[in-house]
Amino acid sequence: MGALSAEAIGVAPVPRGTVQERVHAELRTLLMQGRFQPGQALKIADLAAAFGTSHQPVREAIRQLVAERALEAAPNRSAHVPVWDRARLDDLRKARLAIEGLTAELAALRATGADAARLARILDAEIEADDQARVEASVAQNREFHFALYRLSGSAVLLPIIESLWLQFGPYIRRSAEFFDGREGRGAKHHIEALRALKRRDPAQVRRAIERDIERVFAILSAIWKDEARA
Repeated sequence: MGALSAEAIGVAPVPRGTVQERVHAELRTLLMQGRFQPGQALKIADLAAAFGTSHQPVREAIRQLVAERALEAAPNRSAHVPVWDRARLDDLRKARLAIEGLTAELAALRATGADAARLARILDAEIEADDQARVEASVAQNREFHFALYRLSGSAVLLPIIESLWLQFGPYIRRSAEFFDGREGRGAKHHIEALRALKRRDPAQVRRAIERDIERVFAILSAIWKDEARA
């Protein structure tokens, strides 16, 4: 957890005019993709340098993310990524299963052949990233698949709720992706199942595939904790 830089977190300087909104959006995406670790400190000065902007838009973006419970305020003009206990993560698991499962089912009811083709292209990119062991690309494509599917639901209410859940859980996604190994099957296994069910116009099976995908992430985290306890 060294000093932050543009190269370290993979961002480019933000153009002027919409600086505050762009910084907030970039940080939200990075959090949902697990680019920051649980407990990691985010210093305003470091982020401002990484984004190539002044402190003020970064400070405001952090303030918004604290309000969204994605970050926790810390002294000395910084914030840190929350560290959730198992009870909190289990609460997130239950919420994700209920809300994302419902949204996936609604999406399957509205999906067209063109929608299925777009999801297939995202899935191909995810499988390629998995095969090449490119963890960051795999995590990014995983998020893109989920949200591309959920947007098909047409719900203006459910999407913001899902984004909030991913903001809180995102830092743990990268950790589970790094721990994943081939004994559990391909990382995109349940996405493949979801897409097949969507093409069959079987919303219930799409929902179950997404629920299994969510459950597997939490199972991997449980395995990590067991290994750490034995160590």
